[in-house]
Amino acid sequence: MKKIFKSVAMLVMAVFLVSSFSVSSAFAASDSAKNCVPKKVMWGKTELKSGQLGKVTILKETKLYSLKDNKLVADKALPVKGEYRVYSFKNVSTSDIYGVGGGKYIKKDSSIKYETPSKRKLAELKAASCKTEQVAENEGGFFWKAEKNGNTVYMLGSIHLGIEEFYPLNSKIMKAFNESKYLAVEADILNLNPLEFQQTILEKAVYEDGSTIEDHISKELYKKLTDTFVSYGGDMNEIKHLKPWYLSMSLDSLKTMDPKYKAELGIDHYFLSNAGNKKVIELEGAEFQINMLSGFSEDVQIKLLEDSLKTDNANDGLAPLIKAWQTSDDAAIEKLLFSVPDNSPEYKAYMTEMFDNRNVGMANKIEKYLTGTSKGTYFVVVGAGHYFGDMSIIKLLENKGLKIEKLQ
Repeated sequence: MKKIFKSVAMLVMAVFLVSSFSVSSAFAASDSAKNCVPKKVMWGKTELKSGQLGKVTILKETKLYSLKDNKLVADKALPVKGEYRVYSFKNVSTSDIYGVGGGKYIKKDSSIKYETPSKRKLAELKAASCKTEQVAENEGGFFWKAEKNGNTVYMLGSIHLGIEEFYPLNSKIMKAFNESKYLAVEADILNLNPLEFQQTILEKAVYEDGSTIEDHISKELYKKLTDTFVSYGGDMNEIKHLKPWYLSMSLDSLKTMDPKYKAELGIDHYFLSNAGNKKVIELEGAEFQINMLSGFSEDVQIKLLEDSLKTDNANDGLAPLIKAWQTSDDAAIEKLLFSVPDNSPEYKAYMTEMFDNRNVGMANKIEKYLTGTSKGTYFVVVGAGHYFGDMSIIKLLENKGLKIEKLQ
């Protein structure tokens, strides 16, 4: 059961709530190439350089070769975990080899791993160079601005699981972030104590009265849960004492997902990673969110479990959300999140807690940022869904008499 708790603890951090490159790299290079000093762009242990095709990582001890008379001659042994830039490919005497510079080569075989830089890394390299042309930036995102009493609040809608194509972000967003003194997020997922967080979940996820999930759900649902969990290679004895809300999340974490969707590419993860000296403020916190999930009535929890068992593919829900964010499609994301053909009281209760009540709490805190005496600039990043719907953060702030400007 420990493995399950560890994996779902990570899922909670990803769901409630990127890039490794610096904020400044999302912009164009310096206006004056003459005075520009190129920045190093690290890719693992090595610096990524212009003209580099990829890199080789040594998995098992192998040889470095030279070419003499079109034959490979071993020079020296290369250590395990060493990384080498690749500039060319050749085929010599039926062997494929990678050119690593200086007339040296490494054989392509099972002792090495070859990788190519991601689009995000290549964009970072281009931004860090002294060329004057701008890096193509992503036009996606949902972005607002509010001002009052000398205070400014920027509000960005996040997608918690992202893709490389999100980056570089739009310069309007990055400029606002750079100007901000404070970064406000749902939960500071990068500064959680994993052991404490896992323990918090454990305390909320297990039946304390000795009962099992079989005692709380129908026979039909229990059979479907068993069949599904076993199909993932699980053991029902590991999960029989877990509550429905946690089982729902466990199943979601096991579903098939395109590897391009990553928590570390999520929008909030990106800004937390690049916060630097900005003060990070939690609008809620991870413990608050766990208490909310575990505090749902049993009927609502069972409804969540039923929904999780309807499909084994997570891509169906993620792909349209990602597309809506990339195209700044307000109507699409609102429809995806709120036009659900489910009028059950359980669904309504879930949406009220997941969105309406949380939006009220976050809107109240944002109002305090705007009406305070600090004259500060705040950059708020929360899930995009919280800015849409009849009880959205935007509408709640407008109802308080605050003027909100849509930037993107």
